[in-house]
Amino acid sequence: MTKDEITRIAQKLRNTYHVTEPEKLCQILDIWYDYMPMGTETDCIKGFINRSNRCYCIIINDDLPEELKRIIMFHEIGHYALKHMSKTICTFKDYGIYNVISDTENEANLFVAEYLLDSEETMRTLRETNSFFQTAAILNVPPEILDYKWRMLSYYKRLAGQSPIQVNSDCLKHIQISRNSDSNMR
Repeated sequence: MTKDEITRIAQKLRNTYHVTEPEKLCQILDIWYDYMPMGTETDCIKGFINRSNRCYCIIINDDLPEELKRIIMFHEIGHYALKHMSKTICTFKDYGIYNVISDTENEANLFVAEYLLDSEETMRTLRETNSFFQTAAILNVPPEILDYKWRMLSYYKRLAGQSPIQVNSDCLKHIQISRNSDSNMR
């Protein structure tokens, strides 16, 4: 899937429904969701989407900080919106071994960045703060998602150069989890 297609799909959903709560978007899209404890270890499952008989279900790790749950749920919605469920992929873990997994994970991460981060607001905040990490905190996203937005802004020739961090398709799997404060994921 091209970056232009991902942007178009994310913007169409955002502009049609004007929803920033992933649970509400799931209800609109008729996706069932639930939370269940899956641990806080580095390699724990953060979330997954499953399809059975044209019914979709997202399961999110209830042990995650609230803001990370939100990001993971949007990531799983991205798999749904980008029609990844028609491909044969592992729904529980992203091992980064097979290209189809890495490609779909990158696409879902780009979807999150395009859905949650308005280009103008992101550019303005980057200019005002002159700090990548402060911008991520102000926009309430992990730096990993801001890196994906940076890539899209560079693709559309709105930004030059690279962000201070370079993340891979499995970046959400490696975000450090702290139950003390959501700000620790930044």
